[in-house]
Amino acid sequence: MRIQLLLAATITLAAVTELPGQGRGRRGRMRPPTEAAPPPAEAPSEKVDDGPKEYTAIVGGDVYLGTGQRLTGATVLIADDKIEKVGHDLELPEGCKRIDATGKCVSPGFVCVMATGMGAARSAPFKDGSNPFDPQISQGLAAGITAFLAGSSGGGNTPSGSNAIAKLAFGDVDGMVAAEDTVVGLNVPLSLADYNRLEELVGKAKDYLKELAAFPAAKAKDPKAQEPRMPGGAEKIVGLLKGETRLWVSVGGGGFAAFMRRRGGGGGGGGANDVDDIRQALAISRLLGQGIVLNNPISAWLIPDEIAATGSMVVLNPRNRVPADPKEPDTTGTNIATAAILAEAGVPVAVTPPGGMFGGASPGTGGILGQDLNTPHVDAAFAVRGGLDNRKALRTITLDAARAIGAEARIGSLEAGKDADILILDGDPLHYATFVETALVNGKVVYEKANDPLFRQIERSR
Repeated sequence: MRIQLLLAATITLAAVTELPGQGRGRRGRMRPPTEAAPPPAEAPSEKVDDGPKEYTAIVGGDVYLGTGQRLTGATVLIADDKIEKVGHDLELPEGCKRIDATGKCVSPGFVCVMATGMGAARSAPFKDGSNPFDPQISQGLAAGITAFLAGSSGGGNTPSGSNAIAKLAFGDVDGMVAAEDTVVGLNVPLSLADYNRLEELVGKAKDYLKELAAFPAAKAKDPKAQEPRMPGGAEKIVGLLKGETRLWVSVGGGGFAAFMRRRGGGGGGGGANDVDDIRQALAISRLLGQGIVLNNPISAWLIPDEIAATGSMVVLNPRNRVPADPKEPDTTGTNIATAAILAEAGVPVAVTPPGGMFGGASPGTGGILGQDLNTPHVDAAFAVRGGLDNRKALRTITLDAARAIGAEARIGSLEAGKDADILILDGDPLHYATFVETALVNGKVVYEKANDPLFRQIERSR
């Protein structure tokens, strides 16, 4: 019995030893499955730090928030490219870079409602056409400009336009375009036929949005349901109704009439009073159910409450002068107090330099003062001369200017979560003798007076 068991064990061992060899090179046979090796233990993953990589604090300055408020001896804490906190006695993170602004003024960067140059492309694609090393960028930063609307605000009898919010992010092409197509525009007066056409398009756009909102429920009931189609020609209006863009309405139309107004002409008739045109623009505002931006109206000072009732705002050229009609001096022509009158009624106001001989109203090197690019605050100062409160005047080139171009959620004031576009100045932001000492765009120092040849040799007299 023991011999038989030994023999069986020997045969079995021989068979097991031979199995791998039997499988090699023979069809229809597979190697016996081998037990899989346990997977290697995963190395513990490193915790991803989504927090800010760099902190900067501007400390000790008199901080103008851009909202009309000022904090004395406060701190602005920046986390990467955003403002994290503004206030007193802030606890600064370890390794935070400090910029001493003691005895200085800290302000939001100035926002130009419209401008050209300073590294920005004139048309789309804006990023591809931007030049982050344009010498005009330093000139604009020295004047306090950190952002502006580039391109076209549109015109004609239906909303149009192609534009971008350009930033003076010297040396950083990726930081130069903050957003595109935030503004569309049209001109008034409109003919009755054009107004009816606009009204029809607005109706179609509203119906489309209602159908679009109802589509998911319809699709759930009927998988074959088709998504509603955008009505032809209504794309810009749909963007307005969705709150994606802001509508500018240029009062006075285009062509020779606008040319005469920029030159100070139009003594009497439609050239000296545009109340009817403003009211048509406000009718468009009510049609859309939202406020608009009235671009350079003459007679806004006559009907401020009507403008305020629609939630609209106004862009002014405070230095523009249109003579009053001698027969109706109390209801015609421009008024230097327009900004103050509108602000008293609750209408936000942004300012911009007067237009040149052949159009445009933007900082450049050929304006009335010869170098409007160097003096963007002058028009706000003109509004102060007309009675506007000094701190509200700062809003005309910061927060309310940002609102006019549809960018108030990102720029225009020193508030937590907004882009860190900040100026450190050696005096009041609107004083004619004030210089920008340091400018930050997207949280980075992009201009320092002491290191730039433009103004470094000039010392402000105390």
